[in-house]
Amino acid sequence: MKFVNSQNYQLITHRGYSAVAPENTLASFKAALEQQVWGVEFDIHISADGIPIIIHDTTVNRTSNGNGKVEEKTIAQLQSLNAGSWFHPRFAAETIPTLQQVLDLFSATPLNLYLELKSPQNWSELAVRDLVQMLEPWRDRAVIASFNHQFLNRFKHNYPQFFVGYALSDFQEYSLEYIDAIKTNADVLLPHFSLILEESSLTQTLLNQQWEIIPWTVDELSIFQKLLSLKISKIITNNLLLT
Repeated sequence: MKFVNSQNYQLITHRGYSAVAPENTLASFKAALEQQVWGVEFDIHISADGIPIIIHDTTVNRTSNGNGKVEEKTIAQLQSLNAGSWFHPRFAAETIPTLQQVLDLFSATPLNLYLELKSPQNWSELAVRDLVQMLEPWRDRAVIASFNHQFLNRFKHNYPQFFVGYALSDFQEYSLEYIDAIKTNADVLLPHFSLILEESSLTQTLLNQQWEIIPWTVDELSIFQKLLSLKISKIITNNLLLT
């Protein structure tokens, strides 16, 4: 990664500053801007009419007053939903933002973006090309992330100018053999923090090999301190460690 490290560590907000505002909303992203954060992580689905929309789940049920699958709703239907009251009544005006709205919000900032593509196997080639075009101005400070590694392999082959981050959730993936298999395509490793701590020897080996390792989701100071002791310099966090 060609990002500048100006501190001993950098904080990346998880779905915006989701400890104080409803996740993946403009309110959450604006709250993140008020903190000293290095980057922002958020999730992207595609609407029924092909618009990148910022939401984590495959359905709108948990984080809005609606029901049903995200991919079966148009952008107009999605943005008509109340995406804030589930968190607190004062956020009743929040809607589900589009990717373009989020990029517009961050355009005047130096923030780095971590964009997790959800269910990318369902994205059309046109949707991927549109995403690439939208993110072209951001490619030096954006990471395209996913748990779908087959998709990432194809994406990196087709768009080598972009950084890609491989989200890792188990010990089979957080292994030297597996990481050796993806090293041609992977720019960043994004493991759950427990993998890093339980496989500390492997973590050290990977760091010595100049891998960038960014754990998710770290909300306890004691865990953060253990990660720092391993020379992990960036973390993804919901609560900014109670900043």
